Amino acid sequence: MRRLLAWTLLACGLVAGLTGAALLTVLAPPSTIDVVERTDDPGIAVVTAPGLADLSGPDARISVEAADGADVFLAVARADDATAWLGQARRTEVTGVTGDVSDPRARTSTTGSGTAADPRVADVWLASTTGRGSATLTWPTAADGDHRDAGGVVLFTATDGVADAPGTVRLSWRAEGRAARHPAAVPLVVAGAVLVVLGAVGVLLPARRPRRPDARRRA
Repeated sequence: MRRLLAWTLLACGLVAGLTGAALLTVLAPPSTIDVVERTDDPGIAVVTAPGLADLSGPDARISVEAADGADVFLAVARADDATAWLGQARRTEVTGVTGDVSDPRARTSTTGSGTAADPRVADVWLASTTGRGSATLTWPTAADGDHRDAGGVVLFTATDGVADAPGTVRLSWRAEGRAARHPAAVPLVVAGAVLVVLGAVGVLLPARRPRRPDARRRA
C-alpha cells in the first residue's frame, strides 16, 4: 500500500511539474501587452488616461495608422497640458485595459465636441513625431515621475486638429511581473517538486518485512 501511494505521488508530481514548466515556457503568456483600438469616429484626437502609459514594462509604445494615408501626429504630453490644448474638442479617451493578458482590450469613452488647434505647431509636447499614414513613438515610462505634479503624462495622436485622428491605435508594453507569467505556473512547479521528492523517498525506501512471531510465544 505504501509503495502504491509513493508511485501515485511521484506520478502526480511529474504531471504537476511538467505542466508548470510548460506554462512558464511554451504556454507562457505573450511577452508584450498589445491593445488595439479601432474606430470609425475617433474625434480629432485619441488620448490615453494619465498613468496608463506605465501599465507595464520600462516603456510604452504607441503606433497609429490612418486609413486614408493622411499625415499623422504622435506625442507625449503632461496630462494638464494635453487637457488644456484639447479644451472641449471631441476626442476618444483610452481610460484603461480590460480582459486577460492573452486578449487585452481597450476601455474607451468619447467626449467633447468641435475641433482644436493644429498640434504640430503647439509647444506643449514632451516628445513627438509625425508620419505619412502611420507612425510609432516609444516613451520611457521611468520619466513619468518627473511630471507627477502635472497629473502624469498621456500618449496622444491626432492629424491637424480638425480632421479625424487615426482610426487604428495600438498601445504596447513589455509584460513584466504578474503579466509575464501564468499565475499557476510557479505553484505547480513547486508542488510538483515536493510531490516528486516525497514519491521518490517512498519508492526508494526498503519495504518493511513482516515481523516473525516470537518463538517463545509459539512455545
